[in-house]
Amino acid sequence: MEDKKNNNKLIIIVLAILLAGVIGYTIYSNYEHKKLTNVIKDEKVEIEQNLDSMIVKYEDAISQKTSMSNELSLERDRIIGLRDSIKNLKITDYRLLRKYRRQIANLQKTNQRLFFLNDSLTGMNSLLKTNLDSANVKISTQLALNDTLSLQNLNLSEKVAIASVLKVKTAKMLAMRTRNNGKLVETSRARNTDAFRINFTIDKNEITDQGERNVYIQIINAKGKAIAAKGSLTLADGTTTIDYSDKTIVNYLNETVDVISLVEVDRATISRGSYMANIFINDKFAGETKIILK
Repeated sequence: MEDKKNNNKLIIIVLAILLAGVIGYTIYSNYEHKKLTNVIKDEKVEIEQNLDSMIVKYEDAISQKTSMSNELSLERDRIIGLRDSIKNLKITDYRLLRKYRRQIANLQKTNQRLFFLNDSLTGMNSLLKTNLDSANVKISTQLALNDTLSLQNLNLSEKVAIASVLKVKTAKMLAMRTRNNGKLVETSRARNTDAFRINFTIDKNEITDQGERNVYIQIINAKGKAIAAKGSLTLADGTTTIDYSDKTIVNYLNETVDVISLVEVDRATISRGSYMANIFINDKFAGETKIILK
């Protein structure tokens, strides 16, 4: 009887030990499981953060708009898809998480290659832009210089054109009467005037072109009207036309030239007062002289 009681006690002790062991194992297992779950959760968050960082880098690279932008966009979309898959992954699926970790390692190698190529292209684009900007500055400077030279040439041409205009150096107007023998002599009286004699000298001009010049003489009476008109001349401004009284041709050789013009008039049309002779060379005014008749 005593032995039976001892056996029962022993069984109870053994069962108590086994129960304590089961309880301890269960507690330990729960602890390890929770610990593993936390590790997986932390790793999952870390992977998601790495992928988010990759996406940001791809967005920056794409914004540089190189020739690789399309390839970078495709790779970015792949990473976005992978990140979304991991977000939906169950915490306990550690095996699949390890698989994704390997995929990310391969992605990082691809990233290095793509970013290196993109940075090289960006550097080349920057260099090309710098060279282009430098070229544009040089072109703008050259254009400005050309404009300045063109303006200077235009101003010089205008000055040369002005300087090349021939002018009358000295001029004198005489009234002439005809003697019975036909000889002309000077007079100061209007009623005896049969002609006007204009003596003048074309000044020396070394920069004008050599060659023949048309010289026109216009006689104006006291009323401002041209007398003894033989033709008309349109001046350089294109709007003014004058009646001239005489025309002659001189061969100009960049030296002074003495010219004499004789304009015959009807003495019946000549009255007292002031008479003026305007001198034109080609179509430009060159000088004047006048006389007063009694």
